[in-house]
Amino acid sequence: MSKKSGHLDASVIGREFDRTTTGPITTEQIVRYARAYGETDPIYTDPAAAAAGPHGGLVGPPTFPVSVRREIFLPKEVPNALGYEGFDAGKDVDLGVPVRPGDILTSSTTIHETYEKTGRSGSMVFLVLRTVVTNQNDELVATMDQRMMFRPPSGGESVVNGR
Repeated sequence: MSKKSGHLDASVIGREFDRTTTGPITTEQIVRYARAYGETDPIYTDPAAAAAGPHGGLVGPPTFPVSVRREIFLPKEVPNALGYEGFDAGKDVDLGVPVRPGDILTSSTTIHETYEKTGRSGSMVFLVLRTVVTNQNDELVATMDQRMMFRPPSGGESVVNGR
């Protein structure tokens, strides 16, 4: 996105802008994460009890992969280029294999798509960031799509793909 044109350069779609490797994940991290939001299921909080559970050991709660993302919410090409602030408009998380103690997780984030919608309050531009998390065995742990919503600058000019 260029500050001059106010348009999203289509070449940024699909390009990786953040790659983070985290781990090895510890039992303590999993238990602390689970307890932080009140989880009581022993497969997430008690290694001894989890050994008899469906996974044969402690696993991270389903939302654990969200915790490995870095705090970079927009790629370098996008911040402030729209001339206004955006906000988180929701996440979709598709789960793969569970996180286990000892896992080394790699997250890769790309701009997946952009689109516009018109609602009751006018035009909105959505930017979808896709983060794919895999473990040390290249198994899919999670795919997360985070939508960011932006209001176009006054004048209502489209900012998606130069339209």
